[in-house]
Amino acid sequence: MKKIVFLLSSLIFFSAGINAETLRILAEAGDEGTLTRAITQFEAANPGVTVEASYLGWDDFMATIKLKMADNNPPDLAHGNQGFTVDGTLIQNGLVISLEKYANQYGWKDLFAEGALSEFMWSEDGSIWGSGSLYGINPVAEDVIVFYNKSKLNALGLSVPNSFEDFENALAVSKDAGELPIILGGADGWPIIHVWGIIDGAFVDPNHTRGWIFDPKNFEFNTSSRMDAAKKLDDMAADGYFGTDSLGIGYDDANAMFINGEGVFNLTGTWMTAQLDEGMGENVGAFAMPTSGGHSVGGGGSFALPWHISSKASNPDLAAKFLAHLMSNDFVDDLMEVGRVPAQAPTISPTSNLQAEVIASSNALVGANAKTFYTDWATPGMYDVVTQELQKLIGGATSAEEFISAMAAESLN
Repeated sequence: MKKIVFLLSSLIFFSAGINAETLRILAEAGDEGTLTRAITQFEAANPGVTVEASYLGWDDFMATIKLKMADNNPPDLAHGNQGFTVDGTLIQNGLVISLEKYANQYGWKDLFAEGALSEFMWSEDGSIWGSGSLYGINPVAEDVIVFYNKSKLNALGLSVPNSFEDFENALAVSKDAGELPIILGGADGWPIIHVWGIIDGAFVDPNHTRGWIFDPKNFEFNTSSRMDAAKKLDDMAADGYFGTDSLGIGYDDANAMFINGEGVFNLTGTWMTAQLDEGMGENVGAFAMPTSGGHSVGGGGSFALPWHISSKASNPDLAAKFLAHLMSNDFVDDLMEVGRVPAQAPTISPTSNLQAEVIASSNALVGANAKTFYTDWATPGMYDVVTQELQKLIGGATSAEEFISAMAAESLN
């Protein structure tokens, strides 16, 4: 009898083992809150499935993701990054698969306006970006907007700017009053790309900027409006609007300083919403940067990091099913509750005044078709060039003309 019981137990265990599956995910650390909730829901809805997620901070993730995806045992599902530097390399080396059949199966393309997903589309050989097959997807919108200290702005007798000229006036008034106009963590380099994108977006046609990022060899970078933007950033730095030591401050430190009351404005991404909300409560607000002349809004922005399915995934259908959960209408409200900005309309009200203002800012950029992506996406070497040149511009070691010239030269590589 004992042998029979043991045999039956073994068969039951073996049968359960056949149905048991593990989905391995590698993500940038900013998505931990989102995935923690999604994984709990997905495992409950799919008995026998275990989802194992690991996370890396931004710098470590971007430094290692291509190597990890090229490993003999890569994660099934992982973040990439838009542009030739990461996504282009992954596709060119056959490390990730097209999501076209899953997009058709789950209706992902029907969720957004035509062309909205172009930042995730590539030719099969990874040589052409902006059209072709869908290789990535993400339900989150990430935009560079302006956060501000409400009590400081009120004490200065200022209101939310309606034009870039109003914004400039607010900077001058803040500086004259002894306040730091803009907190900036320029030591890391990449935060200045976001500052540049929001200034560039106030002067340059967003269609031209997007066209240049997708095809930098065939779109002129050195335009009169872009030179105006570069000179404006140069003037802002020379006028002390970023303080005297912004290049010695890290991004995380700058945000902590803003939360603790330093700086009137903080030009950063919507991914900071939850942290700023928790740290500042009703004292923080947000708006999309108005353009010069105040006829629209402008600035960097895109979907969040694309999710990719590895070409070596043991069960790509399971990975796609998890993506479908992230992209579903049922998960939109969850994104709101964990402090993200969903790219689709939620069914619940914002959880705070700041979240409402952030969503309004994001919607304004979408409505104006003003999302301009990020400058470093344009070429494989652009990240190094733009961060170095912007640090030199902010530090007074180069001119606006020299900055534009260096960027135009890299555009042709």
